[in-house]
Amino acid sequence: MKKRKVMYSILLGLLVLFVLFIYNAFNGNPVSKLYSNKVLENYLEETYPDREFRIEKGFYNFKFSSYDFNVIEIGATAPNENGPKTYEFTVIGFLKPYVNLDSIYTENLDEPVMEKLSAEAQTEITELLKQSVPTVKGMGVSLEVQKGDYDLNTTWSKDMKLEKPIIMHIVLDSTQSTKEDVLTDSQVIQKVLNDNNYTYAGVTINGNIIDDSKAEYVKDDTGYVKYYVSFEKDTDIELKDIEVIE
Repeated sequence: MKKRKVMYSILLGLLVLFVLFIYNAFNGNPVSKLYSNKVLENYLEETYPDREFRIEKGFYNFKFSSYDFNVIEIGATAPNENGPKTYEFTVIGFLKPYVNLDSIYTENLDEPVMEKLSAEAQTEITELLKQSVPTVKGMGVSLEVQKGDYDLNTTWSKDMKLEKPIIMHIVLDSTQSTKEDVLTDSQVIQKVLNDNNYTYAGVTINGNIIDDSKAEYVKDDTGYVKYYVSFEKDTDIELKDIEVIE
C-alpha cells in the first residue's frame, strides 16, 4: 500500500511538472517576465538617457520564446495621431535576456545611405576577395547607419564608424568543388578579410552549383546551395564546419 502511494505521488509530481512545462512554453513565467522587464528598463536608461518612457505590460510570444513590450515615450506624440508615441521592444533569452528588437533604433535607420554604402562595400570586398579566391561569385554586405550620421555624398570606407560591424554573405561557384575545397576557400577569405583589417560581425558562405558560370550574381538566385559555412573574425574554421546540403 505504501509503495502504491509513493508511485502515485511520483506520477502526480511528474504530471504537475509536465503541466508547468507546457504552461511555461506557451505563456512564460512571472519571474522571467519580471526579469525581462528590468532588462528593458535598464536598456532604455542606458541607451536613451535624455528621454522618458513608460513600459506597458508585456506578453510572452511563444513562437519566438520572447517577451514583447509596448513602450510609450512620455511627452512625445505620434505623427498624425492624437495618442502618445509608442514603440515595440522584444527581450529574448532565458539565463541572460537581452533586447533583440528596438523599434526606436530601426525606425531611425537611414535606408538610402545604407543601400549606397552597402553597394560600395560589396564592390570593394568582392574585387579584393576574387584576387585570392577565384571561385567567389558575388556577395552582399549588410550594414546599418542611423539618420544624421552620414549623408548620400558619403563614400564607403572600411574605417568609417558604423552602428554595428558589417555582416557579409558570400556565394562561391562550388560546382566542381569538394568539401575540402570549400574549407580552403573559406579559410583564405577569412585571412584576406582579417589581413586587410575589416571589422565584421560574421560571414556566411554558400557554395553553389552554378548552372551558368557566366551568369551575373543576383543575391541568392544564383544556382543551388551545395555547401554552407559561417564564421566570425576569430573562428577556427574546420572541415566539420562545412555543411553539405543534400
